[in-house]
Amino acid sequence: MRSSGDSGKVDIRTQRRIFRGKTRNKQNPGYDKMNKLQPTIYAIALTLLALSSACFADTFINRKTNDMLHGYAAGQTEDDRTVVHSAEKGTVELNLTEWEIIPNRLGRNNKVIVLTVDDKIMLRIQTEALVRAVAAAADEGPLFILLEIDTPGGRTDYTRDICAAIAKARNCPVVAFVNGGKSGGAISAGAALAFACNQIYMAGGTIIGAATAISLSEGDAKNLEETYGQEIAEKITSAWRAYLASLAQQNSRPGLLAAAMVDKDLEVVEVSQADKRLFIDPVDQTAQQHLVQTWSKKGSLLTLTADEAVKCGIADKVVNSRQDLVRHLKADSARIVIDDSFQKAGQQFKRAKERFTNVSNALDLKIKKYKQAPGRIRALKMLRDIRKDYRILIGLAKHYPDLQQNVTGLERQLNSAEALYQDAKMNR
Repeated sequence: MRSSGDSGKVDIRTQRRIFRGKTRNKQNPGYDKMNKLQPTIYAIALTLLALSSACFADTFINRKTNDMLHGYAAGQTEDDRTVVHSAEKGTVELNLTEWEIIPNRLGRNNKVIVLTVDDKIMLRIQTEALVRAVAAAADEGPLFILLEIDTPGGRTDYTRDICAAIAKARNCPVVAFVNGGKSGGAISAGAALAFACNQIYMAGGTIIGAATAISLSEGDAKNLEETYGQEIAEKITSAWRAYLASLAQQNSRPGLLAAAMVDKDLEVVEVSQADKRLFIDPVDQTAQQHLVQTWSKKGSLLTLTADEAVKCGIADKVVNSRQDLVRHLKADSARIVIDDSFQKAGQQFKRAKERFTNVSNALDLKIKKYKQAPGRIRALKMLRDIRKDYRILIGLAKHYPDLQQNVTGLERQLNSAEALYQDAKMNR
């Protein structure tokens, strides 16, 4: 429903840019010659398109009756109808194939919901929290969701989950702001998060890129070849490269440049032909194409500064702060709502890890004392405490998979302690 502070006179072109990303030359990056990548990119693009089937808009016009509603979509029902919160009829369920959809802010709530990724993307608990937060924020009908990014990267599987959540939130625009901080930008998996958004803004001094795929062994990043061998490493890298290229192309960003952030052997130049801007492999350059700039050279992963990202079409604009960005998107009067689900999940995991460590250390001490226990009565008390600690550890390990504990092993140890307890009880 429409907030009293909301404006119905916002320029429609501004709204289209917010919902769909700036319109760029159709001959641009997304249509680069990427022979080996195109089949994989096409398949990924179809998946992303399916995920983004929810409506973009806030004005709904019935194709048969010309009835008009102003509001926002808030998810799907079990029978695949769309829940729409309208100013005219309240909450209704619509078959969107029967309605023409026009993107604007009419009927949306005059607020901006801010989500922040300010750490490595390494924990399932944080990933799941952010996925839920994106979906919940989209269903609240804000002017847009602002995803602030400052991360050195992380796990590609968790990153894909977050990108999928952003794609599913197409009933609400999601704007990326690479805001700077301890990591200095959207690096590695952080670049993928930015590419998944409708628009990308960057603070001065930040960077985006260096998105190579890595493996993890006991929490440490390792070269893929070290872990899996050359053949499997090449397959993983190829899939991740195609995925980033496809994400970039969804919003008309240079797909080949996104791929160069993953593949250090990929060279990319910018050429012009008949006033058209193209990003290509230099081996594909023709006599009719004028070389403008070399963006990526073989031997290093592509990383772009904020100014470079804007210049080549990866990002939309350099802004100084969140306030400047909100002002640029004509949301000055909007209420800023901070959702710190990602951070709270990280803090929750930290507390769980500390508790697991403390209980585990105490348990080790109790087991040592039990082995030295002089009497049965004292041994029984110790065994009761030992059983209790094992149950606590098992509960924590099950509830927090990020602890990476062997639940089966803990359960076996609990069973052994239980058997000792029953035996000592019978012989008391």
